[in-house]
Amino acid sequence: MTFLQPWLLFALPLVALPVVIHLFNQRRFQTVEWAAMRFLVAARSLAAGMTRLRQWLIMLLRMLAVAAAVLAVSRPLAHGWLAAAGGDRAAAIVLLDRSPSMSQVSRGGGESKLATARRQAAAALETLGVGRVVLIDGATCRPVELATPRALEQVPEAEPAAAAADLPRMLRAACTELSAARTAAGTVWICSDQRANDWRVADPAWPAIRDTLARLPQGVRITLLGYDEPPAGDLAVRVGRAVLEPRGREWDLRLDITLRGNVAGAGRVPVQIELGSARSSLEVELTGVETVVAGHVIPVDVALLVGADAADTGRERPPPGGWGRVSIPADTNPANDEFFFTFGPPADRRSLIVAEEGTGADESRRILEIAAGIPPEKFLRADVQTLPPADVTDVALADVSLVLWQAALPGGPVAETIGRFVAGGGQVVFLPPAAAGVPADPAAAPATVAGLGWGTWSEHDPPLRPTTWRADEGLLAATQDGTSLPVGDVEVRRSRGIVGEGTPLAMLSDGRPLLVRASSDRGGIHFLATTPAARDSDLAARGVVLYSLVQRAITAGLAAGGRLRQVDAGGLLAGVDEQAGLPRGDTGGGTAWQRLAGAAATSTEVGLHAGVYAADGRLAAVNRPAAEDNADMVTEPQLATLFQGLSFTRLERQTGSGGLVDEVWRLFLAAVVLALAVEGVLCLPRRSLAAPARLAAATREMPA
Repeated sequence: MTFLQPWLLFALPLVALPVVIHLFNQRRFQTVEWAAMRFLVAARSLAAGMTRLRQWLIMLLRMLAVAAAVLAVSRPLAHGWLAAAGGDRAAAIVLLDRSPSMSQVSRGGGESKLATARRQAAAALETLGVGRVVLIDGATCRPVELATPRALEQVPEAEPAAAAADLPRMLRAACTELSAARTAAGTVWICSDQRANDWRVADPAWPAIRDTLARLPQGVRITLLGYDEPPAGDLAVRVGRAVLEPRGREWDLRLDITLRGNVAGAGRVPVQIELGSARSSLEVELTGVETVVAGHVIPVDVALLVGADAADTGRERPPPGGWGRVSIPADTNPANDEFFFTFGPPADRRSLIVAEEGTGADESRRILEIAAGIPPEKFLRADVQTLPPADVTDVALADVSLVLWQAALPGGPVAETIGRFVAGGGQVVFLPPAAAGVPADPAAAPATVAGLGWGTWSEHDPPLRPTTWRADEGLLAATQDGTSLPVGDVEVRRSRGIVGEGTPLAMLSDGRPLLVRASSDRGGIHFLATTPAARDSDLAARGVVLYSLVQRAITAGLAAGGRLRQVDAGGLLAGVDEQAGLPRGDTGGGTAWQRLAGAAATSTEVGLHAGVYAADGRLAAVNRPAAEDNADMVTEPQLATLFQGLSFTRLERQTGSGGLVDEVWRLFLAAVVLALAVEGVLCLPRRSLAAPARLAAATREMPA
């Protein structure tokens, strides 16, 4: 058991006070033999056993009363083992998952998981006497110092957000706080619903996090408040594609709408579509866990589009674009019941291939040109440009979506250009250069980009095949109907090692990474360990894998850049991310992003909430990441592995449940009263009729 005033427990030896008093009372009297009392002693000896038992009970009750009084003033806690996890009461670090899945409520309504977590954590820390709280929220991962635990329920950084959480990044921020000794806290509280996409179990940063926490001198204790109730009755809506297509002199909007969730029984769900002030609806028949409405066509009134000139907009002059919203009736999670989108004429799919001349990479370059030059739809236009690395700084990358780089890693001004391109939403896929070595001048070509670099070449005889790859998200994800790409059929005859920390998206059978995504906020840098040349792999023969990888990278670049953007919350428009080129809600050119739809947000929260924003003729739709619609949870064995060797406690909590820590001193006071009452009853004089009767009988039998 744990106590808020444990020093008062030093008074527990007072429990022996009734015994000491009893012993002293025994020494006050002397035994004197008196013949006239022999008959009374003989009569009393018949009840000696019961009397002795009563005396011991009275002694025990008096000792229990003293012990209960001492425990009551020590302020005991109902969940002592949880309170022990609280550790240092001077300060604590709270990692708060505020992702959309935490907005889920129980079927009966009431407060959400996030509201329950904030209330329970604040009440527990206040009960434990924690004076200062450092909050690290899952959307920004910035430490925010709170004056009191109750501030958890008031600050904007603890409000619901559309951005996913990043537990490894949050824990790294906590390690920084603890290592820098900015807080004396040795306790970390994690409030999360344990969604797999938030915990990123495969993130290579986990071992380093464990080592850092284990080496801290504070002896860090970690407590997880796990709100892992399944999302029963929850349905999420999402728009996969929104594009304007010409129809004579008119334009049609073609939408791909996806409904995904855990809804018992099949039925029809009304979906409302809003385009400015125009509204339409359709009913969708649910066919399983995921239902896709592909190619839903809506005629568009160009007068409703942003910046459209009603007098001069037709087939010859495409409209500039617009935005819309789809929504479904409210259910157990209102955070995924709507989705914003932007639309416009299809943009040109521009790609840039950077390759060194005379290095034997001609075959690979031709294959990449074909993969990038064939658009996935017949009405789309693709443009591919090839040039050497030195000419990259002379090219305007504003309209480029993807850079395929098969040359020595960039350095100097070229690296700065590529960095700005990625920060603006562009995608870069690095392929190993044909040369076996690295440039001799490290200043011209650094060994790494975004923490990743090239190792040595390896020959594989027999060829290796990928055994694991990420089919839930990324460039190798399954198609909309759930069909996996045939990544496992690809044969790799030669590969180059990828060194550094990143997120593996595909692994070869010998444990080598085949495709790695750099650990950056933008997620726009990938390293591919082989090339499509026949001597290296059969990616060209298995064209669907390479083609899907390249086209998805182009699509991602188009969505995050250009005049019309589809942005994951917490990404390109995040006000706290200065690398996005939009620090604190500003475009960098002096024009602030204006909210056209969605919830209002503070300047530091811009881009963390779903909505539509406009600036300088550009539109950006901000929504929850696609992985938030996946209900997979982190399992108990995975949690045990992630926190192996650390002081870790997990508490399974329910939405709307009561507090975590309660003081129970009143129960001990009640025990004091009860013990004294029973002791008083036992001390009452016994009324015995048998003893006087026996004494009278003995008197009659005595001789006169």
